[in-house]
Amino acid sequence: MEPERYDELDSSSEDGSSLDEPSWISWFCLLRHHELFCEVDPAYIQDRFNLNGLKEEIGPLYGEAMGMILGSAPTERQLADPSQRIHKVLNTARVLYGLIHARYVLTAQGLQDMKTKYHAREFGQCPRTFCHKHPLLPVGLGDQYSASGDNPVQRFCQLCEDVYEAETGNTYIDGAFFGTTFPHLFTQTFPDTKPVKNSFKYVPRLFGFKLHASASAVESEHIEWPKRQKNDPDSEFDSPG
Repeated sequence: MEPERYDELDSSSEDGSSLDEPSWISWFCLLRHHELFCEVDPAYIQDRFNLNGLKEEIGPLYGEAMGMILGSAPTERQLADPSQRIHKVLNTARVLYGLIHARYVLTAQGLQDMKTKYHAREFGQCPRTFCHKHPLLPVGLGDQYSASGDNPVQRFCQLCEDVYEAETGNTYIDGAFFGTTFPHLFTQTFPDTKPVKNSFKYVPRLFGFKLHASASAVESEHIEWPKRQKNDPDSEFDSPG
């Protein structure tokens, strides 16, 4: 995938100097469509035990990306660097932060942070009518980061237990940044968030009458029309006189 560009930064002044020097983590989580992310505690990131295997997965820009994540937000002047190198490092930092984030949200503190966002409905609401706008949880359909972009993050509904596409605009957020375990561990950790299953189900009707169960079977039947044999006339008018 092409490295993402981060051209908008509201926390910098016109000359590119930071006014309040927000952390990179805070800046990243405030970017448009990044409301699915929580802010990972820097102390968690600085513990090497939590980063096992990531250096090999990320590659040569790992050191620069880690330094960026633990530093301050980039300025507009840095983002305008014509060399484009900062965007390569930023893209690597995005992937690295996402993979760290997937581990963090499975910790006690990470789950608590995500619970706050869950109650604020920052992950969205179920579009299914009979779920009555139940809050959703981010989930990945795979645990491996996909550089080709074929593992976008989804949203899971605890009520209907189905998944829905996340609204992230043109921003690609990989499902591996949340993983396959998170929403289910979340529900087990916070049983008060587990909804009572309802029995509401849409019932198809014709002129107010419920369709009989056999109707669907009739619809699925494949009608076999008689096959015309080769050289057979198309109609009686095609027959030789």
